[in-house]
Amino acid sequence: MRAITLVLLTFLITQGVSAQNKYYSHKKKAIKKFESAISNYTLKYFEKARQNLYGALKIDKNFLDVYILLAEINDEEGKKKEAIDNFEKALKIDTDYRPLIYLRKADLELQTGQYSAAKADYKKFLSYTKKSRKYIGYVNTRIGHCEFAIEKIKNEVPFNPKNLGNDVNSPFSEYWPSLTADNSTLTFTVSDRKKNSPEDLFYSKRVKNKWQKAKNIGQPINTEKSEGAQSVSADGKTMVFTACLRKDGFGSCDIYISKKNGNRWTKPKNIGQPINTQYKETQPSLTSDGKTIYFVSTRPGGKGKFDIWKSSLQENKTWTVPKNLGDSINTKEDELAPFIHYDSKTLYFSSKGHPGMGESDLFISRLQNNNVWSSPKNLGYPINTYYNEESLIVTVDGKHGLFSSDMDGGFGQKDIYSFELYKEIQPNKTIFVKGLVYHATTNKPLDAKVEVISLSDTHIIKTNSDKVYGDFLLCLPPGKNYALNINKENFLPYSENFLLPDSNIVINIPLQPILKNKVFVLRNVFFDTDKFVLKKESFIELNRLVVFLKKNNLLKIEIQGHTDNIGSKTHNVALSTNRAKSVYSYLVKNKISKERLKYKGYAATQPIANNKTENGRAKNRRTAFKIISTE
Repeated sequence: MRAITLVLLTFLITQGVSAQNKYYSHKKKAIKKFESAISNYTLKYFEKARQNLYGALKIDKNFLDVYILLAEINDEEGKKKEAIDNFEKALKIDTDYRPLIYLRKADLELQTGQYSAAKADYKKFLSYTKKSRKYIGYVNTRIGHCEFAIEKIKNEVPFNPKNLGNDVNSPFSEYWPSLTADNSTLTFTVSDRKKNSPEDLFYSKRVKNKWQKAKNIGQPINTEKSEGAQSVSADGKTMVFTACLRKDGFGSCDIYISKKNGNRWTKPKNIGQPINTQYKETQPSLTSDGKTIYFVSTRPGGKGKFDIWKSSLQENKTWTVPKNLGDSINTKEDELAPFIHYDSKTLYFSSKGHPGMGESDLFISRLQNNNVWSSPKNLGYPINTYYNEESLIVTVDGKHGLFSSDMDGGFGQKDIYSFELYKEIQPNKTIFVKGLVYHATTNKPLDAKVEVISLSDTHIIKTNSDKVYGDFLLCLPPGKNYALNINKENFLPYSENFLLPDSNIVINIPLQPILKNKVFVLRNVFFDTDKFVLKKESFIELNRLVVFLKKNNLLKIEIQGHTDNIGSKTHNVALSTNRAKSVYSYLVKNKISKERLKYKGYAATQPIANNKTENGRAKNRRTAFKIISTE
């Protein structure tokens, strides 16, 4: 805690203004060298300060203040264990000289995983009641961290991190990974932290289960300034990232957004208000559909320092006023690095405020049915340690995590690693539907409107196929019935119905141009067995047919009913005719002119699959429409 360091050093510089007992030593030459050391320390001339202090110790080996300042120099240089040793040397000379030494030593012990020693020193500090009152809350929280860590170490969780290799990692720092849902593209931030160089975004493609050599993402994303802490949507078509001190910024750091067409990213735009403010906004995370963004901010109205907030994209393409995630997530300390899983219900983040191993730890929280986040669960030891753990993402199947670490054995300063998540911290199972939309005659890729509707709750997910490649990708929970609808002007609509299995779906979608005699199967029109009353799940599809016919108001169509070959011909003709008539009646009821419509039952006379199998018979039981005139 920097404030405690400053308080302790203030004692060294200003304690007792009388000539006598100003320092622990009374030897003038030693004091002179010590005061020179303080001056050099203040100017951050650490090596000069250290030489001054060694000189003071040659004159007075029991000059206790020297060991305190040596410890603080060690800490500034990242040598925490040496700092602890010097605090111990000070306490051996006088155990009661400055109680704050116990607090500083305990903080360093906590930061290096010496939890039992830290707990003992925190309690020793509290025994000096007059000196400890202003730090009671802080110290009790740290004691809680120690007790939590001691218990967690006794109950290790499975953890076997694997480096992604030198095609991704380099002698520099690689961190903040983002992954498309199909695991095909990894995007991450790179910088040389030793030289404090600007951050750039890089990417790597996965080919035959192997990551290819990472490449700079280039302009217009990367500039001479820093771009980092990015998040990429599930389909890889939208990116949000953080940039600081830009001319078009609202505050010190803002969130920017870019879209991808084919292989090209658009020029990033400031995502604007109300997300960005005069305060600091950073570390965004997009939901799988790109319609909701989670991010951290220091804006007023939070619970502590950095809090996690969220905002959603509205139909008019503006973002809602951000909402704080509340007390179940945010604390008086920092909450950082949110990652919302592809299921849109599982949040991973880092926190210094929830019980942890010392610094920032990784946590998981789940969105419950009452729209409240569950109490965060610490991911456990050794996933969390006394280091800062941040920036975890999880694959779409929920089985693997990616994170960055400077652990021993890497290729550079920080490397990206993967590991298997144990069951208790896995998100809800999610799979993706990946499609390619193209012209049925020319095979040319098409950009089209894509909608997936959950037939149980009519929840709609919308996207567009890519303008250049015609591809799209959506993430969905398995085990539900879905309707897939593809629409493009001057083409017949496309529909598909599927019960999403436990594995991912890849589908090719040929769109037929609107031409006479073209037939379109209404795959999301449903009847009970041997019945002709439309089921309510059919209305979504039929309402889209209404819109299509109103938009193309010159078209005339024949609605067709088809059956399999089970049952008598007479029965099947009647059933198929009545089913076609039910659709006809629905369209007329929704103000489609009778003059534009015909209906007919074809029974089993026009099969599109083999009636010898159940799967074939299911395909033959269908409702369709045929274009009989375009004028």
